[in-house]
Amino acid sequence: MLISLIASTCLAPVLEPVWRTDGLDAPESVIADGIGGFIVSNVNGEGAEANGAGYLARLDAQGRRTGPERWVTGLNAPKGLALSGGQLFVADIDTLVEIDPERGEIVARYPIEGAGFLNDVAAHEGRVLVSDSARSRIHVLEDGEVSLWLEDAALAGVNGLLPEADRLLVTAMSNGEVLAVDWQTRAVTPLTGGLQNADGIAPAAPGGYMLSQWPGDLWHWVEGEAPVHLVERQDPPVLMNDLTVHGELVIIPHWQPGAVSAWRLTCSDGSG
Repeated sequence: MLISLIASTCLAPVLEPVWRTDGLDAPESVIADGIGGFIVSNVNGEGAEANGAGYLARLDAQGRRTGPERWVTGLNAPKGLALSGGQLFVADIDTLVEIDPERGEIVARYPIEGAGFLNDVAAHEGRVLVSDSARSRIHVLEDGEVSLWLEDAALAGVNGLLPEADRLLVTAMSNGEVLAVDWQTRAVTPLTGGLQNADGIAPAAPGGYMLSQWPGDLWHWVEGEAPVHLVERQDPPVLMNDLTVHGELVIIPHWQPGAVSAWRLTCSDGSG
């Protein structure tokens, strides 16, 4: 059990292991599938390798593999995932891929001209956003067309995307920052720093946000305060990529050793 004492919305957020699934191939991202399970992207190679060997897998609520082991195939180093309008979208190096989740089939590919390393994907009000970590850009798919939504030097190494009502929260790997982008003006405001290779971001059930940091650190952050370390990288490495929060569960894909782990995040009173 990993415990961190944090004077914030929680006196003592506690992470307790719930389940772990092994046997995956460089998993990078995981999301809830909306029907009680999870979808995992498997790079199955190098991060920028267009080998056609990438695939998606499905897990049930207890982390058990369900359906075909390689549910959707023919992808190139798939990373970020998002559901929008009943469809599933995945970042695929320089292409945004649309998948029919009922059939488990690719239905469209949206090549993004000049893209270098598409990473996270997020849905907001019918639009699909995708970050390009190599180009300091965020692109948007809307009404079947892809366009550049924002390009800014502050987005160097842009990775995680978390839409909120009035802003988009963004992690920037190069500067180790969490940024806020105003939906209307697209102005970029730094919120916190001090991270290295900031990766995933998700709201935490007890309050604040969970942040992952490549290659293997986990943080808890409350806006207005400094991020607080929960989990440090390990030796041998357990590589930590994007993350998602589903209820009390923090679910993390591990590029190495090819696993997905789930932890229950709760608040203790700090007394013991």
